[in-house]
Amino acid sequence: MKKILVIILSFILFQVPSFGADLDEMIGQMIIVGFNGDNVKSKEFKEVLKQVNDNKISGVIFFEDNIKNKEEFLKMTSALKNSKAKHPPFIAIDIEGGYVQRMNKNNGFQNFKSAKKVAQMSEIEAYDEYYKMAEMLKEADINLNFAPCVDIAINKDSIIDKKERSYSNDPKVVVKYAKEFINAHKKNKIITSVKHFPGHGSPSGDTHLGLVDATKTYKEFELYPYLYLANLNDMQTVMISHVYNKNIDERYPASLSYKTIEKFLRIQTNFDGVIITDDLDMGAIRKNYGLSEIVSLGINAGENILLFSNRFEHDKKLVDKISLIIKQGLIDGYISPERINDSYDKIIKLKKTIK
Repeated sequence: MKKILVIILSFILFQVPSFGADLDEMIGQMIIVGFNGDNVKSKEFKEVLKQVNDNKISGVIFFEDNIKNKEEFLKMTSALKNSKAKHPPFIAIDIEGGYVQRMNKNNGFQNFKSAKKVAQMSEIEAYDEYYKMAEMLKEADINLNFAPCVDIAINKDSIIDKKERSYSNDPKVVVKYAKEFINAHKKNKIITSVKHFPGHGSPSGDTHLGLVDATKTYKEFELYPYLYLANLNDMQTVMISHVYNKNIDERYPASLSYKTIEKFLRIQTNFDGVIITDDLDMGAIRKNYGLSEIVSLGINAGENILLFSNRFEHDKKLVDKISLIIKQGLIDGYISPERINDSYDKIIKLKKTIK
């Protein structure tokens, strides 16, 4: 049986021509994971570093509890930067400023203003604020920041507005300051990710905890920041939320929805870059779908990178499970080789911008 699987996968690989890469490497580039641990000697950091070295994952995301202090954090990011990976790994983090800043004064770094407070500054002042942020990331060997947040502050009860994560209830103001964020990061060679498509500013729920329905609250102008930034060619990656909106897809939340990603995002904005899921271990997804469904639906929806924090119920075999699900999907025909090839091409093109 194993021999038959090898033959089938070899045939599939032959159908996926791309940069001389093998199938395992191509699949690996579609996976970013988190870990528990806060130093280079921790068991789980060694685990993800080995996965990077073996080209099994595209990169690693850091959370605040991974950063015990500046010295230990820099040792980890340096180890990843100097890995043996064929392509430079994504060394990722969430730094918006305000409520969401994993690197902060408590662990040896600097605090930055929330989006709401930045919007009270001039554009020049905002650029300076974000340039300092990007410099901090660059010095720490971070090359991917999952920000800016371009959600519109529509609902005062939303987690976005409550945590001051939105610049404004005016889409034009949101775009104005998101551009300063992106430009300051680009100047420092930091990749950004515009989020949370198609918009998380109107519903009041929290996708970390469970399903959030924006069907009755979503406004068409929530798409405006993506349209405008795509037109300026300012979007390097887009992060997809787990929000459910029956007006776009009656069955699936955004991150697992072909109608949302391929038929809405790609067509409406003409965006041809890398699309990344929000954390697929969040309650909105993990409480409602099994791992096989998540991986298959995500890839078929048009996701290029699957992001799993893999921390609260850590599974040391998660990466291997994801890879096996994708391979089985290729064999069974419900994942097409073109999906893998297209994602790999987009990811490697983006990684060529990493210094």
